[in-house]
Amino acid sequence: MKYSPKNHTPLVLVADDDHFIRVLVKDALESEGFRVSEVADGRDVLSTFSRIKPDIIILDVVMPGQDGFRLCREIRATEAGQTVPIVMMTGLDDIDSVRKAYAAGATDFITKPLNIPLIGYRIQYIFRSSRTLEKLKQSETRLVDAQKIANLGSWEMDLDSGDVYWSQEVYAIFGMEPGNGAISHDVFMNAVHPEEKDAVAALLEKAFSAEDNFNIECRILAQNGRSRTILTKARITRDESNKATWAVGFIQDITERKEVEEKIRLLAYYDTLTGLPNRILFHDYFSHAVAFATRTKTQIGILFVDLDRFKLINDTLGHTVGDKVLKDVAKRLDAGIRKYDYIARERVADIDAEVARFAGDEFIVLLKNVRDHFDAAKVAQRIQDSLTMPYIIDGTEIIITPSIGISLYPVDGEKLEDLIKYADIAMYHAKELGRNNFQFYSRSLDTTAKDHLILEGQLRNAIRRDELFVCYQPIIKVPSFKISGIEAVVRWRHPERGILSAASFVPMAEETGLITEIDEWVLFTVCKQIKVWQDRADQSWMVTVNVSGRNFKKRTLVETVGRALHSSGIDPRWLKLEITEGVLIDKDGYVVSALNSIKEMGIRLALDDFGTGYSSLGYLRKFPLDILKIDKSFVKDLLVDPDCVSITTAIIALARSLKLDIIAEGVETKEQMELLLETGCEKQQGNYFSPPLSLNDLEEFVRNGTIRISDRSNDESQGFSGLAVPVTS
Repeated sequence: MKYSPKNHTPLVLVADDDHFIRVLVKDALESEGFRVSEVADGRDVLSTFSRIKPDIIILDVVMPGQDGFRLCREIRATEAGQTVPIVMMTGLDDIDSVRKAYAAGATDFITKPLNIPLIGYRIQYIFRSSRTLEKLKQSETRLVDAQKIANLGSWEMDLDSGDVYWSQEVYAIFGMEPGNGAISHDVFMNAVHPEEKDAVAALLEKAFSAEDNFNIECRILAQNGRSRTILTKARITRDESNKATWAVGFIQDITERKEVEEKIRLLAYYDTLTGLPNRILFHDYFSHAVAFATRTKTQIGILFVDLDRFKLINDTLGHTVGDKVLKDVAKRLDAGIRKYDYIARERVADIDAEVARFAGDEFIVLLKNVRDHFDAAKVAQRIQDSLTMPYIIDGTEIIITPSIGISLYPVDGEKLEDLIKYADIAMYHAKELGRNNFQFYSRSLDTTAKDHLILEGQLRNAIRRDELFVCYQPIIKVPSFKISGIEAVVRWRHPERGILSAASFVPMAEETGLITEIDEWVLFTVCKQIKVWQDRADQSWMVTVNVSGRNFKKRTLVETVGRALHSSGIDPRWLKLEITEGVLIDKDGYVVSALNSIKEMGIRLALDDFGTGYSSLGYLRKFPLDILKIDKSFVKDLLVDPDCVSITTAIIALARSLKLDIIAEGVETKEQMELLLETGCEKQQGNYFSPPLSLNDLEEFVRNGTIRISDRSNDESQGFSGLAVPVTS
């Protein structure tokens, strides 16, 4: 059977000084499908070999110029000649030549006189054997490469002597240089991490005594001091008495895989920004906490922590600063619940707690071993104290306050989803009560939350159903008690709940974005009414309309104001727009542009709630303002808090230095009015003078100079003093 590979016809180099021998050998080989090249002189063999690179060499022992033994050694000394088969031709009885041939590196030998019919088969067999050996070496090379790539090495262990045989890759894994012969099993055990040595020894002892296989994953300390994680699997051989005698296995360095798995675990279970557990892992914590609470008959506390006005930080200082604040908050939360004994230190020494980032600026805290609501309250107070300490971010001092809602397992519910929802409801109740406090969940809050959702849905249709209307609150100039202007405030004539004040639905409208639609409706309604008064020529008041910061985000405010002026045809001097501090500290360039455009229309601009946010002199000088309004929170405590007096006095002085008009809102008593007048604030508004009035009540107020309490059924009239107010403008 002829040798006929697909892509290559083997080439044989025949080196013999006997021409007749060369011819016979060539014919025999070509008949078997080989190609043949001839050399007659030993001096030409090496150069011919280098040039043609034959697949096999037939080399006569005795040749002119150089003998075959020396040529064989020289060929083997070259890189290409290390694996090529070399067949020496020797005499039948020349045993010494055979010995020398093998010593020189020959693959095989052929005896003379030659058996010509068998030469082709002999060379074909030698060639195939060579190819098989070459493939085996290639396979071994690929195996070694694969093991290196996979950080995988093999080992064997003689269980009678304890000697271990390692492959080169195992030595590399352990950071050792390959040694000679066997090494002791103690070398492996000494490298095992101290924390896992006992466990590994126990597993091996169990495997050798009763198992056929074992699989161990553990950490080792390589000789370079680096910690590695390895996986070793082995098969155990036993004798007739079932005694373990031999073990064969592999060791793989899986450190990188474990590191990748850890990264995946972190991504799956931890928040990438703060490093805190996420909601998925928090669910696992809760499951364990329930088992503990059931066993110990204790409760679980769920604290929902939300940062007050955090959006303002992102909008004004940027998300980079916001992210840094969130990281600091996370650190304080995590440290705060772990720094002490977590709850009542005088009562509980084994409280456990976990913190997770829920979303955005919201965090949740799980408390185990809670005895009663007082325990949860102590933690909430500690969190509040910790988070309200100033943050220094990039040299800027930032104040953050938390609103915290608390629910308890199993008092409020048994499912985590329900407990988080209830804590969230309690948190919003904390915000409604002024922020920077904590509140416990109650069933009544759940009802309130549901009512809130229903009310939100109804608000979306309030304008279309013509349920909104405008009230007007006079601004009085003291001590003459003349009307200096009026402020328009929106009211909702709810079909089921009666008249609702702005405080009942405007915050909701801000959250949902409906406020821009409401603001536009109020602006157009007020402009129409200003036109009515101007056409009657009996009264001319400057009317203030509040504008939400969301109108600036939509970038349609200037266009909306322009349309309102055009459609109503009013004199813009009698319209005043009121904005809040949050608008001023927004870095959006549209704000400055929009306010300048509105000012150029002839409309005056007032800043509401001044002193409650982050406004500074730099901000005030940047914008085209006409009026500052002192927030009612300062006015409320004027008589009891010296700080409020100092702040109010400073605001008035600042307004005067900037040549701005000043108005105090929320005046409820004669004493407040007089103190404000003493500090230099003449223009005031509040229920002491008049609450917000419907259009008819306003005109009666103007006609009569006062309005009787009995004439108003609106709850907002309560607190009206009945003071007679001159109506001349």
